[in-house]
Amino acid sequence: MSVMGNTLHVTVANASGSIAQSQCTVTPTPGTGSNPAWPGNCTAFTNFTPPLRVRM
Repeated sequence: MSVMGNTLHVTVANASGSIAQSQCTVTPTPGTGSNPAWPGNCTAFTNFTPPLRVRM
């Protein structure tokens, strides 16, 4: 996880090695103002798994 400005970036890896990332708006506090409550303040996870390299 890392915070950049008003956004929390969440990166996860599963047991098979797939990598995905989501972003959540954390300011203003989720559920207040124009920022929806969790999980509406987060984007869907995007797959960032690098392609497999074929060795020759």
